[in-house]
Amino acid sequence: MNILALDTATDILSVALKTAAGTWYMESDAGLHHSERLLSMIDTLLVQSGTQKRDLNLLACMEGPGSFTGLRIGFATVKGMATALNIPFIAIPTLDCMAYSWGTWPGYVLPVIDAKKNCFFWALYQKGRRITDFFDSPLSDVLQSIKDNIAIQPLLVTGIDAELAFKALQTEYVSQLSSDQILLNPMFRKGNAKELLVLAENRFRIEEKGCEDNSGPVYLRKSDAEIAMGV
Repeated sequence: MNILALDTATDILSVALKTAAGTWYMESDAGLHHSERLLSMIDTLLVQSGTQKRDLNLLACMEGPGSFTGLRIGFATVKGMATALNIPFIAIPTLDCMAYSWGTWPGYVLPVIDAKKNCFFWALYQKGRRITDFFDSPLSDVLQSIKDNIAIQPLLVTGIDAELAFKALQTEYVSQLSSDQILLNPMFRKGNAKELLVLAENRFRIEEKGCEDNSGPVYLRKSDAEIAMGV
């Protein structure tokens, strides 16, 4: 299968393309410029791989949580391409992709995205499996979830805002944690289009179908505009 995966959920915009000839990858610290850079990045990978858009078999994007605007850009792009090319698309939870590379970690894996207002988007993973729901809450909730086991199963913090969460955990909850109980993934600030590509392909091979046309991002909370309007 020729699969194109777009990670637009955070400031790190990344695109991955898999064909029979190999895998191509590109990322950019795009900030608020996803819409300006995404299509050119897609075109670059297609040219580098010698692939035509009509050769694509599957598209993938981040389902959320993440940036409201970024997620909408990702969904709009894959839906438009899927309709034009008459191919399916798959949406994968952002935190699943952030945790994927640590499936063999012996303890807990905590991927995080800064949700502002002293909260994070987070979930807990263990041995490659998500063991909690997705949350939009303070880090104290994380420790409450694992307080009975953290002494024997260390916590690895990853995801684009891992450093912020790591420092907060060390500063605010130092009495509950020792230096060998919480660790920071040194490669935390990166795009996750490669992981998205793998998870999307795995799901498609199992389910043999893509997302419904009316599917959309998972936000976990209302936008500031919706809150202000009382929606």
